Amino acid sequence: MRKIIALVLTASLSFVGIGFAQAANPKAGTKCSTANQKVTFSGKTFTCVKKGKSLVWDAGVPVAKQAASKNVTEGFLCAEGSAPAKDTNGSTLYCTKGGDGKSSWRPQSQQSSGGGANTQNTGFKLGQLGASCSKNSEIAWNGLMAAICKNGKVSYLLAADAPKTPAGGFTSRPEWYPTLSQILGGSGATEPTCAPSSILFTSPVLPLDQLAPAIPYGAMIGGHVTPIDHAYLGVKALSKPASQLTASDYVPVTAPAAGTITEVSNLGSPNSYRVVIDHGCNLYSVYMVMNKVTGVLASLAAQAATSGYLKANVKVKAGDEFGRQAETALDFNVFDGTQWLSGFQNIQSYLTQDTWKPYTADYLPFFTPSIRTAMEAQLQKTSSPRVGKIDHDIAGTASGNWFLAGTNGYAGRLNSDYENARAMLGSGTVPGKNDYSWSHLAIAPHQVDTKAWVFSSGWWKDPNGDADQAALIVGSGQVTPDKLTSASGMVVYKLAQLSYTPPAGVTPNPSGSMAPWPIGYTVTTGMSRGVVALQVNADGSLSLELNTTLTDPASLTAFTAAKRIYNR
Repeated sequence: MRKIIALVLTASLSFVGIGFAQAANPKAGTKCSTANQKVTFSGKTFTCVKKGKSLVWDAGVPVAKQAASKNVTEGFLCAEGSAPAKDTNGSTLYCTKGGDGKSSWRPQSQQSSGGGANTQNTGFKLGQLGASCSKNSEIAWNGLMAAICKNGKVSYLLAADAPKTPAGGFTSRPEWYPTLSQILGGSGATEPTCAPSSILFTSPVLPLDQLAPAIPYGAMIGGHVTPIDHAYLGVKALSKPASQLTASDYVPVTAPAAGTITEVSNLGSPNSYRVVIDHGCNLYSVYMVMNKVTGVLASLAAQAATSGYLKANVKVKAGDEFGRQAETALDFNVFDGTQWLSGFQNIQSYLTQDTWKPYTADYLPFFTPSIRTAMEAQLQKTSSPRVGKIDHDIAGTASGNWFLAGTNGYAGRLNSDYENARAMLGSGTVPGKNDYSWSHLAIAPHQVDTKAWVFSSGWWKDPNGDADQAALIVGSGQVTPDKLTSASGMVVYKLAQLSYTPPAGVTPNPSGSMAPWPIGYTVTTGMSRGVVALQVNADGSLSLELNTTLTDPASLTAFTAAKRIYNR
């Protein structure tokens, strides 16, 4: 599934200067760090301008819409909301909104990354959505989606239809969940016969002598409401203001092992690309917010800059350059089709978008010892696992990921949309909402300082979506969210601004620096952000009430009409 979260990745993603959140999710009038910096977000381009003695984001100007092509061809623009259509080869394509705010024809409605024909494979147990089926309650991957036979028709698999999650979570892929090859390789993909452990990364992704502190998996920031499934590899050039960067500051991004580049996508700005490498043997590496398309991809640079999503088939060897980086940290992660994260209490929630999430793997073990040591030394998180963690669900507690009741998981659309669907639904946008993450909620440890808890909500003040984060302060006598159960009743926590302190003896980053915070920094709290009442219900759902005007938890004594309900 393509990263629709690229909507908030067109800007630098670091925890310094103006802060990671404000750079990724600009708001008119809030502080920014670099004059004339431009960020595309939610259909507008914001510019960092000087106002008095401060730098702030302007009101933004709407992104000019390009005309949609009438040609149903993969990668070509389409009118948002267009019905699925077949290309000249008979493959079904879906009009899918990308990180640049434009919609284009793509092969899978679930944002699958590159590759694979999308023609329906008759070998699957269940046919296309709406087709007749004979075995009610049968669940199977139909080549495009996890489906269920319901009332004699192939339908979307909803949470109520999915098998119950074991108490400790699924420790391996359940039969009804798609394999990584099906997700990233398309409906015609074949399952590998070799193991990811047979692949060794013999080349660094970035020059080791140019590495700066790296942000681990699990950050929650802006529209990234739930813990992020990729790291951000820092480069030394980030210590320079963007206006002072020269060509020599851009360092090569190189393939860690042989493979095939299957996707080159533009994420909405001239310096933000996504690349996917299939290394074979059920192993993929993914790179996002890559600044320049170069090297083995140089011939595709012009096309990638204007196409949004671009399917590719470019062979690479270990060490081959395919990009350059200087302006932002490089998003990086690895997916391993033989590994499985057990800390998601309802994996059905990820079938509509980011279906790859349970396959997110620690990338360090794939590198040679010397490269691993150098990369590990730059990770901000000093505790194990150094690369971070994204699955924090604990059954019967408030800890982990949640989705607003009545919605169908990660895509943010209503259950009724799927119940009434007669054709495959796209994702990445929700009718009437500002962002797909409007319905997301996460209550999880901070990605670096795991003693601190983060409250992350896609709905802060605006029910249409205005994602934000705050520190959740566990007061004297209160239980931590991972110990909050139905027996605890309603507990009201104070929320505060997230702030950071470098380790003793380490100089803080200068104002305006885009470099990630130093290794081992800790979370401190700033001004009040309000209070939040939480209650785990007997059925496993979570009641929540967020009040951004109160400062004293004792002031909220009972739920009001503002209460919300979330499910896993």
